[in-house]
Amino acid sequence: MRRRTLIPLCLVPAASLGLVACGSAVPEGQEGDSGDGGEVTVTVMSNFTSDVARGQVLDELIAKFNEDHEGEYQVESAAEPDWPTLQQKIRSMISAGDPPDVFLYNYNPNDRSREESGALMDWSRYLDEDPEWKARFSPANLDAIALDGAIPGIPGDQAPALVYYHSDLLEQAGHDSFPATWDDFFTVAETLKSEGVAGLAMMTADDAWHTMNAFSYLATAAGGRDAYAPGESLDSDAIRRAAEDTRRLLELSTPDAVGGNYAVSSRNFLAKQALAVIDGPWLISSIQSDVEDPCTVQVAPAPTAGDGAVEPGYTVTDSLNVWGAAEQADEEKTEAVVAWMKYFTSNDSAVRMAVDGEYPLAVQTELGPEDAERASCQMRQVLEIANAAPASVVQMGREITSGAQAQLPSLLESLALGQRGPDEFAAGLQQANQE
Repeated sequence: MRRRTLIPLCLVPAASLGLVACGSAVPEGQEGDSGDGGEVTVTVMSNFTSDVARGQVLDELIAKFNEDHEGEYQVESAAEPDWPTLQQKIRSMISAGDPPDVFLYNYNPNDRSREESGALMDWSRYLDEDPEWKARFSPANLDAIALDGAIPGIPGDQAPALVYYHSDLLEQAGHDSFPATWDDFFTVAETLKSEGVAGLAMMTADDAWHTMNAFSYLATAAGGRDAYAPGESLDSDAIRRAAEDTRRLLELSTPDAVGGNYAVSSRNFLAKQALAVIDGPWLISSIQSDVEDPCTVQVAPAPTAGDGAVEPGYTVTDSLNVWGAAEQADEEKTEAVVAWMKYFTSNDSAVRMAVDGEYPLAVQTELGPEDAERASCQMRQVLEIANAAPASVVQMGREITSGAQAQLPSLLESLALGQRGPDEFAAGLQQANQE
């Protein structure tokens, strides 16, 4: 799950659009279970700390839920701010046979050990019993989580990586809307480069997040949604074409793109050294605080090749995060967990998380007029684009092996510096992905 040091919120996708952090672990022995008909306690383990927007909204939602269910259910937040630490805690608790009541984890199609542990609750019955609730989730996400006929988790968030751009810089290049094709974007980028402004803010260090977002859009534009799907060779025409176009984008980016990290790339965009950046909605809070006139920053879907290989308006996303829950022997505890999750993923709660928490959930989220008025100009657009997207594809850096991920910085830097061409890049990436 992507966490950026620039941002005071964590992020989803998508629709993108938290008091002192609790920071506690789940009480030892899962305290709070009610076996005598008393109040049932449910502990929710996440990285939604109370010092960031999403955590503040979570605290408010929990307070309202507890008020509505006084004497029946009591939900408590156990927040761990560091995502890797949280994930390790969850794995350790599952391995020990004592998983948290409800917990947020990073779904990985190449590692289903948590889902296969037998310790997680199967949500399929509760989803099937409430078709209206089930319809709030993407069928593709539910299918991805499914395992042997069970659904061991509820989609949490899946941030869309969209184009954030300075509309005044685009007008300076003679355009009033963001280019719909990559060819048109390159024309705009070349025009602005001659005036000292980069086309895209990019980076090659760490996970090369901004650059790999662009690469993923370029690869799918060239080869369709399955261009880098698991099992597909990365030594392909689509990857070679994406490598060539990424090299061009790096040439048209800022001088510090090669070797730069997320902080450098984001700062270049916020300082208007680049027309655009492809990022998740966690960027919005920095736009609101750092850009003089925030609403001059607009949001758009990424370009396509214009040849029908992919549908216009499709999105590349970060990996899916999932809400898991412990399999409970106590039916009252199970009912409490289901009641909480239905409340948390309702449209009212999703709107609160998106608008006030700057954290869109992986559910269909519809803003009312007053909600739209409160939402930032970027968040409104993110939600519109995410809700209308005909399809989504997980970013390539999230789909390849850890060995290939480790090789990305050097592969991209050698591509940018002309030390290897697109053919060598694709061959090297495929080799790393097989090791």
